[in-house]
Amino acid sequence: MRHIIPDPDFEEFDGNFVDNSIWNAPPNQYKLSEVANYLRETQKGFKDLSDEELENFKFKD
Repeated sequence: MRHIIPDPDFEEFDGNFVDNSIWNAPPNQYKLSEVANYLRETQKGFKDLSDEELENFKFKD
């Protein structure tokens, strides 16, 4: 953790802001950078995308 600046008021801080052992996020299934560009271009929100649109941004196995 060479990029962590130690805080003298909280010496126990280990550099983790979130404890991932409590909550396991589901794996990402979309190419989010491409989705973000598409949303900007179309002025839509993620929830406004159809199933067909979302299928275009899924990772291919």
